Amino acid sequence: MRKVLILKNDRVGDYFTSVNSINLIINKHRDRDIIVFLSKINFKFNFIFKELKIKIFNYNLNILEKLKILNYLIFNNISDIYILAPKSFYYILPFIFRSIKFHAVCIDSDRNRPTEFFKKYLFSKETLYRRDNSKILSVYKVLENLINYKKQVINYKNLKFDKFDFFEFPKSATYFHYKHNLFSEKLLWDNKKIKNFIEFLAKKRKFIVFSSELDNLEKNNFFLQNFNCYDFKERKYNKINNYNILFLNNLEGDKLVHTISMCDDVIAPESGITHIGTFLKKKTLALMHFKFNNKNDIFNQIIAIKEWKPLSHFSFSIIKKDYNKSINKLSKII
Repeated sequence: MRKVLILKNDRVGDYFTSVNSINLIINKHRDRDIIVFLSKINFKFNFIFKELKIKIFNYNLNILEKLKILNYLIFNNISDIYILAPKSFYYILPFIFRSIKFHAVCIDSDRNRPTEFFKKYLFSKETLYRRDNSKILSVYKVLENLINYKKQVINYKNLKFDKFDFFEFPKSATYFHYKHNLFSEKLLWDNKKIKNFIEFLAKKRKFIVFSSELDNLEKNNFFLQNFNCYDFKERKYNKINNYNILFLNNLEGDKLVHTISMCDDVIAPESGITHIGTFLKKKTLALMHFKFNNKNDIFNQIIAIKEWKPLSHFSFSIIKKDYNKSINKLSKII
C-alpha cells in the first residue's frame, strides 16, 4: 500500500492549529497508510490520532535526522507528502523526489520559504503572507485550502479520556497558565504581583485551575507554597487554604488537554495553551505584551495576530508592565 507522509515536527501551538487539517488529510487519503513526523514535545499529544503511525524528530533537525528522512523517502512507497512544518530542508525534498506529490504551506516574508526555484517543484501550495496586509489569512484557513477536501468528513480525532478521579474537579472552572516569558521576562512582575494576579482572576471567576511550565522549579515551588495543589507526578493532593484556586503541577499531555476540556473557558498568554483552548471550542482570552521599537514592529505584530487568530471562540488583550493599568483594563473585559 502506498503511503502519505505528514511533516509536522514543530511546537505545541502549531500542532493544535493543524489537528483538524490532519483529520482532513486522513479523510482525503483513506485508502493509504498515513505517517506523521512529530517533534518530541508534540509526541505527548499523539493520543489524538491513535491509529496513525508516528515517528519522532527534533524540532530543529540535525544532520543525522535529515539523512534518516532521506533514507525513509528512498525506501518507502510514498505517494503524497504534506509539508505543514515550514522548514527549509523540507522544501528541498520535492526537487530530489520528483515522483512524489508534495503539498506545502509556503511563507511569504522577508525570508521566503521556499525560494522561487524550489517552489516550482511543489504539486500544490498555499501561502501565508507576512508582508501584504490585504492577503493575510488565518493559518487555519490556509491549511484548509491546501488540503482542499470538501466531501463528507469523518472525525478520526480521539478525545475520549479516562475518568478524571485524581480529585474532585471544580465545577465552572476557568483555566489559567503561567508563562515565564510573559509575566517575568517581559512584564517584569515579581512573585507578589503574579500571586495577586491569579487571586484577581479568582475574584472574577467561580474557580481558577492553573498550571505552569514544567521546567520552572523556582516558580512552581512558589505556587506550591501559596496555593492548593495536585501534583500529577507525585499523585498527591495538598490543601493549604480555602481559596477557589488550584495549582496543577507536572500537568502535560492527555491530562493537560483533558483538564482544559473540563473548564468553561481559558485565560492565558498566547501560547500552545490558547490554541488547545480554541481547538476544544472553549472561549479563550489570549494575553499579549508587545515592545515596539518602530512602525515595522507594529505591522509585524498585526500580521502575527491575524495569522494565528483561530476562526472562532478567540479574543485577545494586550497587557502592560504597569500592573494596576493591566488590572483595570482586564476588569472591564473579564
